[in-house]
Amino acid sequence: MTDAAPSSQDARTLLREHGAGWLGAVARRRSRRAYDPVSVQGRQLETLLEVIATWQPYADARVVFVRNPAVDVFTGVIGSYGKVTNAPHVLVFIADDRSAFAPQHLGYTGEAIVLEATRLELATCWVGGFFNQKRVDQIVELERGERVLAVSPVGYARPHDTPAERTLAGFVGAGHRKSVADLTPKATRGKWPTWAVAAVETARLAPSASNRQPWRFRFEDGGLVVAKDSVLETPKVAKRLDIGIAMLHVDLAAEAHGIDGVWTDLKGLDVARFDPVGPARP
Repeated sequence: MTDAAPSSQDARTLLREHGAGWLGAVARRRSRRAYDPVSVQGRQLETLLEVIATWQPYADARVVFVRNPAVDVFTGVIGSYGKVTNAPHVLVFIADDRSAFAPQHLGYTGEAIVLEATRLELATCWVGGFFNQKRVDQIVELERGERVLAVSPVGYARPHDTPAERTLAGFVGAGHRKSVADLTPKATRGKWPTWAVAAVETARLAPSASNRQPWRFRFEDGGLVVAKDSVLETPKVAKRLDIGIAMLHVDLAAEAHGIDGVWTDLKGLDVARFDPVGPARP
């Protein structure tokens, strides 16, 4: 087990600085696939790049912004439905393949960047698996042992959903989330602290591949444990990547309740544990 970097002072300071804005973006974030090809410029772009440069909570996960990709890296989702079109920029999510915990670290790291883009009124869409790996390798420089696990368009979405976006939203059940009871099958009513309940409620809104929501929570000895829903895995997108996204949501909700915490990575069905550090801030 290893303590996750958000317990470090630098990462915790950044989370405290940006947390309110990111939490506010959680409910507004939507996956968008049809873009206006105009480039993002000015303060919007500068702010996004500043956050990407400073928000690096883990050594085995990083995000790269590609300003004007020379090739189209998006191959489409479920045939022609949901294909990303005209995106002027791409976020590339990179993990060190030698680290067993890199997928969840990358989900945690990348979701903060996605929420920052949302806060800046920019559109995004997590795409894991359904992208052209060879083309992505042409637009980023990978270090030894690194692999791209996901990408996202970033830019200005077209003002109205396209028919393909509406079709895909219905197919994957977008907007349909598991209840808190479904996500906490071993919970005892009234026994969870307020921050932990808020954390699960916020994690419900995290994006995941095909809206599968593969996270389950339990509260043990003062800490919140997040686990995979089953031992079954999918070949395209590791469940730990999705769960890492939900972990960032947990941290944001805890922060909003004045809770500083530390993540501990776990092996097997359990993915990680969040423990408060010190008393809640007023």
